[in-house]
Amino acid sequence: MHAVVLDPRLWESVEAGDQAWLHRWVVSEGEQVSAGQLLAQARLLHQTLDITAPHAGVMEQILVGQGEPIGHSAVLAYLVPL
Repeated sequence: MHAVVLDPRLWESVEAGDQAWLHRWVVSEGEQVSAGQLLAQARLLHQTLDITAPHAGVMEQILVGQGEPIGHSAVLAYLVPL
C-alpha cells in the first residue's frame, strides 16, 4: 500500500499556522483509479486544492473524513498499486 498525501508543493505558499481541511472525496474505498485521477479536494482559506492519485491502483482505505483538518504530512488514504 502507498499513502496518499496532499502534494507538498501545494503548501509552499501557506503561512505557518494555516490549516486545510478535507472538503470532499470524489472516489470511494474499493474503487479503481488511474494515475493522476482526482481523488479528493481540500480547502485552504479560499483555495481548493486537488488531491490526485500518484499512480493507478485501488483505493484501499480512506483515513480522513469530510470536514476533518489535515496537515502538511497527514496521510489521507491508502492506495494499493495495480
